[in-house]
Amino acid sequence: MHDHNHEHEHEHEHEHLEAFTLFDEEGKEHNFVLLGELERENNQYWVCEEIFVEGEEITDFGELYIFKKSTDEEGNIFLDTIEDENEFNEVAKMWEDLGDFEILDEDENIDN
Repeated sequence: MHDHNHEHEHEHEHEHLEAFTLFDEEGKEHNFVLLGELERENNQYWVCEEIFVEGEEITDFGELYIFKKSTDEEGNIFLDTIEDENEFNEVAKMWEDLGDFEILDEDENIDN
């Protein structure tokens, strides 16, 4: 998935999960829940899990993603994929060190 400079939209509370929607470069909608925030070298990161939604109900959970967070002058949040492999690996390790979470590359599956 290539999510570059997408605005954080459609924030919802669903069973204590903060859900939001991103649109990829082709305009396809992807839904996520925010699992946590991390900070490294003055950069902010969101660790998110993709969710699949029908109506107002979450029907399934997908892979975990790490997005680099930025905020514009008006307070709008933007999430970008992490292009640098070393940066991604360091942030993924930080998340894994917080608990029994494993962040996989985009092409791998998560065993729930």
